[in-house]
Amino acid sequence: MILRMNPLEFLYYIGYTLHRRQGLARRRRLGGRVVSVGNLTLGGTGKTPLVMAIAAEAVKRGFRACVLTRGYRGDAGGTLVVSRGHGPLTTCSEAGDEAVLMAERLRDVWIIKGADRYRSGLAAAGMDLFILDDGFQHWRLHRDVEILTIDGADPWGGGRLLPLGRLREPLRAMKRADIIVIKSAGQGDGGVEEVIRRHNSRAPILRGEYRAAGLVNPGGEEMPLHVLRDRRVLAFSGIGNPGGFVETLVRAGASIAGLIPFRDHHRYTEADLERIAAKAAETAAELIVTTEKDMVKLRELPSLDGVHALRVSLEINGRELYDRVFDGLRPSATGEGAGAPLR
Repeated sequence: MILRMNPLEFLYYIGYTLHRRQGLARRRRLGGRVVSVGNLTLGGTGKTPLVMAIAAEAVKRGFRACVLTRGYRGDAGGTLVVSRGHGPLTTCSEAGDEAVLMAERLRDVWIIKGADRYRSGLAAAGMDLFILDDGFQHWRLHRDVEILTIDGADPWGGGRLLPLGRLREPLRAMKRADIIVIKSAGQGDGGVEEVIRRHNSRAPILRGEYRAAGLVNPGGEEMPLHVLRDRRVLAFSGIGNPGGFVETLVRAGASIAGLIPFRDHHRYTEADLERIAAKAAETAAELIVTTEKDMVKLRELPSLDGVHALRVSLEINGRELYDRVFDGLRPSATGEGAGAPLR
């Protein structure tokens, strides 16, 4: 539960309120269905894996899908087509790590980077489904389904708004959600649902859990998961929740020799690789493992000897998520995805 605001939080709240009001006044609608995936807090809550899961399911069902992403820390301005469904057309430096990862993993799905998601959507005509990545606070684009993701281990960001905590909005904003997905923390997170229900009594609450699916080398070749079993692993990552990454490795049977955390979306250098290699030697690590999001950036460096990425899948209990996302959706007969002002 959010505590009484102090002056810094109140200043942030005033800015947030004005930004929201201005965005809603200029809200527009795209031609296809728009599904937003976002969260209330800064940091990792499983948004990107959920976006990829929805996009992959859309392709299975015969829909044309496009992911609209801000492309955090990507240097390219304006609208950038990262993929037309056949792999990345640009680099992490231009598009951001998450956008390139989605472009690598998702076939037959367009990925478009841009701060203005409406303008980005216009660049992908004829789509049945637009998936708005990190869209809970993107006010200027109408969405048909609002999905909120919550980290069960740290759901409320300390109970404070920015800059004192990690909350982007007050908890009452949960009432906008049509579906809520809790990234499971195992035991001890039972109180999360009670807090949710104080603010949203209608949305189905689902559980999502990361599961290790295998290892990938820098060349993209896959290795079976049993390679991790009882091996000493040095883990490193530049993600919002490195503890969750380590937990997934442990559940896969790895013995953690050490962890090197970098800040979220860190851009790696040769010096970083030297530090990682030295730590691996110091801890007698048998394998060096990072995340797939980190690996897409590391591939831009000359040497990656001995580094592997952990491929994970997101498993969600029940079919309510896809039933709601795709309910009544039919492939476009016109092939036109033009946008129009929201009336």
